[in-house]
Parts: sequence; C-alpha cells; structure tokens
Amino acid sequence: MAVREDSQNHGSRILNVLLHGAYTFIDDKDAKQIHALIPRLKEHVYRAGSWLAETELRGASYRLSGVKSSHALRFEHDKNVLVWYHRRPDDAAVYGKFEFPYPKYIRSLRGAEVPLKYFSHREDLVEPEKPQHIATLQVLTYDINDENELALKAETGEDHHWQPAFTGDHINLHIHASEDHYYKPSNAREDFNACVRLLGVNLELQTRFLPAKGILDSDGPLPYGVTPEETEPLAVRTLRMARLGRLVVQGGDANQAWHGNDALDGDPQACASVGGCLRPH
Repeated sequence: MAVREDSQNHGSRILNVLLHGAYTFIDDKDAKQIHALIPRLKEHVYRAGSWLAETELRGASYRLSGVKSSHALRFEHDKNVLVWYHRRPDDAAVYGKFEFPYPKYIRSLRGAEVPLKYFSHREDLVEPEKPQHIATLQVLTYDINDENELALKAETGEDHHWQPAFTGDHINLHIHASEDHYYKPSNAREDFNACVRLLGVNLELQTRFLPAKGILDSDGPLPYGVTPEETEPLAVRTLRMARLGRLVVQGGDANQAWHGNDALDGDPQACASVGGCLRPH
C-alpha cells in the first residue's frame, strides 16, 4: 500500500478522524495542512463527534487542534480522484470547512472503481489515462500533542460540541457529510459533481451507479483503533440501529444486529469525494 499501516501504536496516544461521505480535499502546501470542504447538498446531514454520539455540525470553518503535524502526505493516487484546479472555491457553495494539519497516515477506504468513459472533460484529471477510483471514507491518523487541547475550533462562534473520550490509548472522531437514510436510488453523481464544482473545473461524473466495495482484504488491516462497525456509512448504520432496537424490544440477542461480515457490505448509494491539486504555473 502507498501509506504504511501500523498494527499497534508504539506507546503514543492517537486520534483517528473518520470522514464519511462527500468532501473536496485540497492539499495546501504553503500552510502545511489539508482543507476539507463540504458542499451544500439538500439531502445530506452534517454531524461530528464520537461514534454513535455525533451531533449536528453547523455550517462554519473549523480547525483541528491538539494534534502533532506531520510531513506532507498525499492521498493515495490509486484510490482517489485527483484533479487540477486554478482557484479557491466559492464560499456560497460550501456548507462547512475544516483545516487539518498534515496527518501521520491517510487511509482511503470503501472505494468504488469508475471507468473513464463515465467522466466528461477528463483533461481536468491529474491522471487522465487511468481508471479512476473514488473513496467514500477517509481516515486521518494523528499522534496527540495535548489531549486537553483536542477540539474542533470554530473560526467564529462556538466550537463544535465534541467531547473527546479515550478508548484505551486512542480517540476516534467521526465527521459525516451524507444521507442518514436513502431518499432515492443514488445520489452519487450529484455528490461527486458538487464536490468537483467547488474547484471550478469542468470534470463531471455521468453515471449514478457508484457502488462502494466495502473494506477489502487488499486494503490490509484497518487503522489502529478503528473497528469494522465504525466504517459503515451513516444511512446503513441508521438501518442497523433500527434492527438493533427491534432486537432489544423483542428480547433477542443484540449481537445479531451485526451478523457475519455484513458490517462491511458494499454501499450501493455511496457518497463520493474528490481531491484537488493546485495546477503548477
């Protein structure tokens, strides 16, 4: 794999930031950080927090604090759509922004392969001759610098109401920009194209069929501290919580809410993200 995977944390406390759904990522080399932009999409919900305890995320600009910045680390080319762009996004089309210091590791998971024939204006792609892959879950892993400073700091107004809590030697922060239930067969095309439009390019996805493949054996082990259940899309998790509620009411075995490997099943309604690379002059 392009990014080295640790199976243990070697004594340091870590934070995993799990970004589910539709985002536009920009590598800001000057500021040594990653900008994650959420497009305005009427059928999506925006939440952040610990797993199963995420709360509504107001439209604002946030900065992740309390973590150690690492060296420049790119998203995996073979698992993400990377495009060239010239200008910064129009704020009117952005619901929320995040500034993330460069992480120690980046993992791109729950991918979908998209043949080139389904893209128009392929000249905007960084690698226009290769089949494209779109990840629907990104995991940014950090060493924690000061656990008392861990927060999503708002540029204006109140910080987000996330209460970091250790599970052993790690903390996981989930940020969702996706449906919490399915409104129609698929929003994949709308999601991807909304992400691309933030970069002011002409690239478009021309198909709605974008099934994510789940976590594959070829992906290797999950990042340290991340469980399979936490990788589920929000809409799938909503269905699972309904199943869990029925089991509890009926006096059944709650473990049956997760049976076999269905926590890792493909998501036929996958939300799509895209990465932007500033075109060199």
